[in-house]
Amino acid sequence: MRAALLVRPGEIVVDEVADPEVGPDDVRIAVGGVGLCGSDLSVFSGRWPAPSYPWIMGHEAFGTIEAVGRRVPAERLGETVVVEPNAVCFACEQCRRGRTSACVARQSVGMNRPGALAERLVVPARFAWPVNSSMEPRDLVCVEPLTVVQAALRRHHEPLPDAALIVGVGPQGLLMSLALLDRGVDVRVHDINPDRVAFAARLGARAAAPDDNESRFDLVVDTVGSPASTDVALARLQVGGTLLFLGLDDRPFELSARALVRGQMVLRGSLTYDHPIDFDGTVSLVASEEIAPGRIVTDEHPLDDVQRAFDQNAAASGKTWIRVADV
Repeated sequence: MRAALLVRPGEIVVDEVADPEVGPDDVRIAVGGVGLCGSDLSVFSGRWPAPSYPWIMGHEAFGTIEAVGRRVPAERLGETVVVEPNAVCFACEQCRRGRTSACVARQSVGMNRPGALAERLVVPARFAWPVNSSMEPRDLVCVEPLTVVQAALRRHHEPLPDAALIVGVGPQGLLMSLALLDRGVDVRVHDINPDRVAFAARLGARAAAPDDNESRFDLVVDTVGSPASTDVALARLQVGGTLLFLGLDDRPFELSARALVRGQMVLRGSLTYDHPIDFDGTVSLVASEEIAPGRIVTDEHPLDDVQRAFDQNAAASGKTWIRVADV
C-alpha cells in the first residue's frame, strides 16, 4: 500500500509499504481521509519524537472496513467508520475506574502504533465506529477532535455560564467554539493569529477585546497551554471561575498559591476522552446534524501533497485534512 512516511523531522515522502496484518479482533480500513492536529505537527517537527523512522503519522481518520479478523462479525464488512485512535487495555486501574484516557498501556494510532496516513489502517474492531456513509468527509475527519471537546465539557461538572472565553482558536479551539455556541453560550475568542480570530467570528464567536482588562469569565478554555496563553487565561478568569486546559505544552507557567486561593479558581485538565461514552456520544451528535464540525475545515490536500499540507498547516485559518482516497 501507499503511505506517507516521516523519514526525518520535517520531511515526508509517499512510498510503498507492506499491508498491515489483521489480528483476530481487528478490522482493516480502506482509509478515506485524515485530519491534521497539533500532536501530528509535534511529531512532524520532532518536538514529539517518532518511535522510529520512517514513521506513519495521523490519527483523525475515517474509511470503509474491507477486512475483518476471525472473531469479528462478517456483517461489518463495508461499514463506513470513524476511528477512535486510542486503544486501551481495560485492565489497568485507570481503565477499571472508567478513566480510559489515562490507560497506562494505551496504544495510540500515529503516536506509538503506525498511523492513518496510508491507504489501509488496522485497528481493534471495537475502536471503529460505524457512521452513515452519506456523511460529509469534512465532518468525519472532525469527529475525533470534537470528541476531545465533548469530553472536556462533560468533565467540567458545572452548569455552563452565559459567556466563555477561548484562548487559542486553532482547530481544537474552533470546535470548542462550535460546541459552546450549540449550547447557547456567548463565545469570545483570543488568538495571536488575527485570521483565526476572524474565522472564529464567521462561525459565530466574537473577538475578545485585547485592551479590555475588566471583563472576566466564569469559564476560560486554554487550548494552547503555553506560558503566554495561560497568562491571558488567568488574567481574564472570574473569581471562582474554572480554567479548562486542553493544550499539552510542557513549559511551566507562573501561578502562586496566593493567587490561586484568592481567586478561588478551579484548574481542570482534560486529556482526550473515555471509552466508550465520549466517542459514542459524539458520533450520535454529528449523525443528528446538531453540529456540523466540518465547518471548521478550510484546507484539503491529496495524499501526494502531504508535505505541503504539513508545511502550510500553521498558516491555515481553520483545519486541514488529507484526502487519501476518493470518497
